[in-house]
Amino acid sequence: MFARSAVIFALIAIVAGQGPSVDGSTINNADQQQTPIRINESFYKGSQNFALNFFKQVSLTVDSDRNVTTTNIFVSPLSVWNLLALLSEGAEGETLKEILQVMNVEDQNVIKHHFKSFQETINVNAKGVEISSAQFMFTDKNHPVKHDFEHIVDTYYGEKLFEALDFSSSNASLRESYNHINKVVSDATKGQIKRAIHPTNLEQARLLLLSVLFFQGEWTFPFNRSLTNDSVPFYDENERVVTTVPMMFQKAILPFAAFRELEAQIVELPYGGDRFLSMLVILPRRGVPLHEVVQRLANFNMEMIFRELKQAAEEYEDDEVEVFLPRFQISSDYVLKSVLFNVGFLTKFTTQFPYNITYISFSQMGMKKAFHTGLAEFNKIASDIVVNDIFQKNKIVVNEEGTTASSVSGAVFVNKATPPRFIANRPFAFLIVDKRNDLILFMGQVKDPMRL
Repeated sequence: MFARSAVIFALIAIVAGQGPSVDGSTINNADQQQTPIRINESFYKGSQNFALNFFKQVSLTVDSDRNVTTTNIFVSPLSVWNLLALLSEGAEGETLKEILQVMNVEDQNVIKHHFKSFQETINVNAKGVEISSAQFMFTDKNHPVKHDFEHIVDTYYGEKLFEALDFSSSNASLRESYNHINKVVSDATKGQIKRAIHPTNLEQARLLLLSVLFFQGEWTFPFNRSLTNDSVPFYDENERVVTTVPMMFQKAILPFAAFRELEAQIVELPYGGDRFLSMLVILPRRGVPLHEVVQRLANFNMEMIFRELKQAAEEYEDDEVEVFLPRFQISSDYVLKSVLFNVGFLTKFTTQFPYNITYISFSQMGMKKAFHTGLAEFNKIASDIVVNDIFQKNKIVVNEEGTTASSVSGAVFVNKATPPRFIANRPFAFLIVDKRNDLILFMGQVKDPMRL
């Protein structure tokens, strides 16, 4: 029988959104950071495939609750993938096999030898764009992890990831550790996420894994605030008015295409001066449910989407697109569990947590043993240890200036005799991507832009 204290908690704090001007002056080698680093292609492919499958699973879970028709989603598959990479280093046997299968990576050594370089490609501070990815490991100093595990993580995943704190039952010690961890998260997300965990999350913990991904970007072509219409109807998939929204507008030369197999239009909204980071907004054809488009998206690859958008941009290089996009903001909490009541079923409650949580099943993606006492094999970390929870806190703000955030086919090019219009006045999905490596940073869906 496992001890009650032998628990791993994994926390992901995500912030994406618009913020103050980012000029890149704090980074000396901005140009170097924008040059792709040579990394095993399967590493990127694994991350991309995981992102699309993960978002599909989240969407399926949310849509399984027939009482919820206006649920917005915002997740960072990349941060979950980063945490699984750290967990894989401590896993053995069938537990390791399941983690690698979920990550879409065949060999753990690929992760070990490319993780640091992979993180270097993510971190950017350039004109109009900032991305910061960081991982932390907080251990209970009363129950240390194995030295070999700590050494391997320091060597291959990043120095000084570990910090020993006191997770003992003493109220003073617990609160001190809780306050310290929340300060780390607040600092890493520039104050956007202030209360990441609750003291009860540490009461049984041996190890807390933390992955933070911060993004802020200014649009290459900002929306003009004076052209925003503050009261435009937003419809559901049955063409009923859900709410009225502030609808932003811009007219610019942008990559834009209609994809037959997706039954959706995609417009690319670039960030910053170098335009290697973009938001892809995916709007289903009228009458096509958003969840169907999301399911089809999981069978696409990003290279094809970028290739078709580039071809469309080249074919209509002088033509402008009229884009109507609502202002929106999403804050969400997710717990990624293996089995929770009915597998794949959305459940909300507040036990152990001071806020409502959306529970997402990981078991349908093939990861089961890591969460189960008696089955989990993490002996490389410590004896008798199991993953208790992986939970993610997310926030994104999209407005006229940009985004702040704490995934035989073909494209049909539209006739541009008159300016094409992309009107996101009904449910849509979005991806924030790094085109240098076809990397999906964030994914989400919007069914009610006014619902936080």
